Amino acid sequence: MKKCWVPTSVCLSGVALVAGVVGCFNPAFINTFVGGQVPLTPGPAAAFVFVRCVNQTGVPVEFIVTIQRDVLVLDDDGEFQKDDDNQFITRPERQTVRLTTAATGDASELGTLFGCSESPVTHVGLGRELLPTDSAVFVAGQGVAGAAGFGIQAGELNPLQLAEGNFNCGDTITFRAFLASGVPGGVALQAFLLPGSEQPSVFSGPSTFATLQRLIESQVREDE
Repeated sequence: MKKCWVPTSVCLSGVALVAGVVGCFNPAFINTFVGGQVPLTPGPAAAFVFVRCVNQTGVPVEFIVTIQRDVLVLDDDGEFQKDDDNQFITRPERQTVRLTTAATGDASELGTLFGCSESPVTHVGLGRELLPTDSAVFVAGQGVAGAAGFGIQAGELNPLQLAEGNFNCGDTITFRAFLASGVPGGVALQAFLLPGSEQPSVFSGPSTFATLQRLIESQVREDE
């Protein structure tokens, strides 16, 4: 895994919120710092992990982004279960988001936010089961019956793990697909980390990810 700084557009490369909001922000709601750049990580105080998928193959690519959480277990009465040591019992739960990137242009980069305030995100990777044999991306098509294209296995692109210090809440994880010779399908995959702790703290305008958090919270209240 490498660390890098990748430029992004003012609409945060088509961020798709896990709360169901899809699209770009009005620039008036995006904070900027020197040079007009927008924040690329949620930052250390934000309750998100931001996953970006960058397609540099020249053809459409669908990324299969999967996270795993430790979710508290409830009993029949709706109370949190505890073990014999009075510790809360948790179970792993996965969530998969499929991001189909275009061959070129702004839509060749897409992203999704995963909240990490209620249940911590413990793993982030590609492939539905987070296994090396999983199809991590589908090149020139989608992973559905009858669709054109072919799958590229995750292989040595292991999931990032919270327990191993690979990422933290507030970070941005970028998955990149690019052309490479000598690999199956001619497409290779890489993962990069942008630590939220390195996010510049001086910028103008409202906090982008704070705005996102308020938007999600307002939607939750409306749903209730």
